[in-house]
Amino acid sequence: MKKKFSVCIIGCGNIFNNHAVSLLALDNVEISALCDIDGERAARKRSEHSLTCPIYDDYIRMLDEIKPDAVHILTPHHLHAEMTLEALKRDIFVFLEKPMCIKEYDIQKLLIAEENSRASVCVSFQNRFNEATLMAKKAADDDGGALRGFGTVIWNRDDAYYSAGAWRGKYATEGGGVMINQAIHTLDLLCFFLGIPKKVQSICSNMRHRDSIEVEDSCESIIDFDGGRVANVFATTCYSGHDSTTLRIETKNHVIEIRDADLYLDGEHIQIEKPDAYIGKKCYGSSHLILIEKFYRAISEGDRMPVTLTEAQNAVRIILAAYDSNSKIIDLKY
Repeated sequence: MKKKFSVCIIGCGNIFNNHAVSLLALDNVEISALCDIDGERAARKRSEHSLTCPIYDDYIRMLDEIKPDAVHILTPHHLHAEMTLEALKRDIFVFLEKPMCIKEYDIQKLLIAEENSRASVCVSFQNRFNEATLMAKKAADDDGGALRGFGTVIWNRDDAYYSAGAWRGKYATEGGGVMINQAIHTLDLLCFFLGIPKKVQSICSNMRHRDSIEVEDSCESIIDFDGGRVANVFATTCYSGHDSTTLRIETKNHVIEIRDADLYLDGEHIQIEKPDAYIGKKCYGSSHLILIEKFYRAISEGDRMPVTLTEAQNAVRIILAAYDSNSKIIDLKY
């Protein structure tokens, strides 16, 4: 008989629906408890999804009383490392929203904790599993692999967005701005295509949100990877129009572009199957369910996580180096 996993969710904010809907679509998991410091918010989410599980405001007590098989951590960035370490200490598997952490010293702490635990961690870089990404990766690999890349994250986030969450726009709690919140998925995809990043040169600035946030709202970066591969990135939350994300990958013979959810090969639009509807915001992509299903399959079969901490650290290291750069070249040290 297939094991049914007991699952707890910590954090009932914006991304909660993507996880709840995905979990409820799987027949081998059961949501056993929710945790949030705002009990009313957690109760609303419980009601919206017709759940009957208990609600906690203390995640440690929840982990110790429920003793779940897995936990989904959907909290503000600065809590990710601490909560993951507590789960791993209890041999609880972790599905962790990005970023894995916001401090460089926490990267090694997490990797060591995972080595010493019977459980492991999957980081939610779900856009790796979008259909356009998978088709682009196959096209690149079939032509000998990606040689260079370019990514843009051109989003519109006003002062009201930043003031909606007390943790946003602060180095201590968000860890940074557009790079660690909005651009991190594009940075991860560049690593997915190009490999291990080695050097970063960036200019970060606060162009339009100086009165509301202390972190960057715009950043331009050059990233050097193994084997002489290079990528350029431009990210901003100062755009006045609709959010747009692009990824351009060049191989020996081809130019592959992902424009939002559309795929182009040498300028020709490639038809792909798109979801009829997105869970939550369209910018979250369409692959939370795919990645979450892969996570529980990996637990069931004792396999490697679909996005490991070792892989997820690359985007975080790029971001932290970008913050240190101020136009200087920063060598990444692993």
